[in-house]
Amino acid sequence: MLKAIYLERYKKPLIALCLVIIGICLLNAKLQSDHWHSMHTQYTENREFKQNVAEYRDQYTYFDPSSQTNKAYDSYEEFVNANLYFYRPTSDQYNPANLPEATDYDQKENYTADNTSNFPFLFLLVPLIGFLLFFVDAKTGFNHFLFSLPISRKEIFGKKLLYLGVPILLSVLVGQGLYALLIHSLIPAPYMNATLGQLFASVISYFFTMVGLFSASAFVGSMVGNIVFGPLTWFVFWLLMLSIPDTIYTVLDIITLRNGNAPSVSHNLFITFIGKNGGYWWISLLICLASGLLLFWSYRKYQTISLENDGSYLLNKESRWPVWIFMTLFSSAILGTTLFSPWHNYYMNHFIGEPVSIWDPINSSLIILAVLGLLSFTLVFFSDIKRKLQQRKTAILSKQ
Repeated sequence: MLKAIYLERYKKPLIALCLVIIGICLLNAKLQSDHWHSMHTQYTENREFKQNVAEYRDQYTYFDPSSQTNKAYDSYEEFVNANLYFYRPTSDQYNPANLPEATDYDQKENYTADNTSNFPFLFLLVPLIGFLLFFVDAKTGFNHFLFSLPISRKEIFGKKLLYLGVPILLSVLVGQGLYALLIHSLIPAPYMNATLGQLFASVISYFFTMVGLFSASAFVGSMVGNIVFGPLTWFVFWLLMLSIPDTIYTVLDIITLRNGNAPSVSHNLFITFIGKNGGYWWISLLICLASGLLLFWSYRKYQTISLENDGSYLLNKESRWPVWIFMTLFSSAILGTTLFSPWHNYYMNHFIGEPVSIWDPINSSLIILAVLGLLSFTLVFFSDIKRKLQQRKTAILSKQ
């Protein structure tokens, strides 16, 4: 019965969203292929451009890490290869001596491509769907109908993820799998310098990244109830989630600096686009564990949601203190290592020999924690704060 209800309500938008996701992936393959082929035509058929490169060789250079200087290409062929090879190492992008072949792969290297235009939109669309998965039913009153059925809330929660969430995530997997097949076939060898195995490994890691974003967004959507602050909370939480990789890279840099070494962490732990980077299996495992914990938390609290709290910031009042602690620590950890980063600045100054007090990062961290804790407290307990202020105002007026 529940399956029929969900499909009756969401079948058309669900099919449309799945097709949109797959279409974005296919369109991205087409756009990247067109861009590459236009460059190939420019480099191989445009005689004026070739003459210009030969005449102004000193303007068409690459940075050579060994000599720490910009060097001109030895030949036009080297210049073409350096710019047409699809994936290049970020540590030495346009050096013709370090262009990887398809079978070459360094786990510690971060490979980049020119166009990755699909991942920002999918990184917004899929988490947004996860948030709306539960939030829409709460705001449209559909929960009143669902909770009146002779079906447990456990089943309502689980079947919603199964019948609505899983197809969305599978469409990401299918779409990016098709993208990998297309881009590998549309770009000719040797310029397509990634194997299908490398691309599919990237697809799997990318998929688990999207699972994490989707699950965390579904967690927020199932917990909040206010029509204004609910979506705003998800949007801020989404921005913070996108900053998790930078936070981890900064922490690793801090550890490196603390040990007296220059930062050299490769930014390839999280896969944000399909390419030569395959990711790490333990990162995918950690994402699955974090997703499972958040979904289990929302699953447990979903059983005790009160329909009387539909307009409240949190649908479950018993979750206020845990949510406040989570919001404070999570936002402090992200902003304290990305936007402000007092500890990174401290160890960087210490590394280059500038005198700095240990109390500077300590004080900054405490201020960040206090400010974000106060903001989170005001948001989570706003209704209680407002009620107490009104009671105090009423009590003062009654004494006059």
